[in-house]
Amino acid sequence: MRYLGGKSKIRKQIASFLESVRKPGQTYFEPFVGGAWVLQEMSGSRIASDGNKSLIAMYKALQNGWIPPTFVSESEYQQVRKTNDQSNPMTAFCGIGCSFAGKLWGGYARSEGKTCYAQTSHNSLMKQLPKIKDVQFIDGLFHEHKPENMLVYCDPPYQGTTQYGAFSGFDHDLFWKTMREWSKNNMVIVSEYNAPEDFKCVAEFSSQMGMTTGKERPVRVERLFMYNGI
Repeated sequence: MRYLGGKSKIRKQIASFLESVRKPGQTYFEPFVGGAWVLQEMSGSRIASDGNKSLIAMYKALQNGWIPPTFVSESEYQQVRKTNDQSNPMTAFCGIGCSFAGKLWGGYARSEGKTCYAQTSHNSLMKQLPKIKDVQFIDGLFHEHKPENMLVYCDPPYQGTTQYGAFSGFDHDLFWKTMREWSKNNMVIVSEYNAPEDFKCVAEFSSQMGMTTGKERPVRVERLFMYNGI
């Protein structure tokens, strides 16, 4: 499912790096699961979380047999937005899967046929389901978790970029402080463009940005960082 800031284009490269540094039998934990693109490429024991409770509710519903619709009208979209039931899988499906560029409630995407957002999101989720069927999904803000001896991959809202909606006012200082603390007894990898000086870049991946107004899509460099202060 299209998700603002998602890693669909470089998911395999990121997952390959993560698996290369993973210890045998180590549980994988992703506290900013978003579109679950990297998650679906990871093997073994996996736990995924997100601060957006409706997103986690949607993934759990998928695991339990819920089938997302192939069309959502604008009136239904607005009604789901108004109700904002965080336990209803339609809240995340409409709010993200039927919104422009996958931005939470970024506006109803009027489309039809092969470009229908609901149809595309339905197809994507049903294709993804077998790959995340055994994932343990939990909701919660990142700093509420206390991982132990895990491989942790964090893809937070990038500083200085468009916010996701569910994370407006994201506390970047708290995030990096938490990453330093987690790094004491976990292997922590962070996706960002830049990081504080006590974090080192351990990998880089180039990808073209998908939504632009110019003729050519600019290339962005995604970086993976690890804490270097221990």
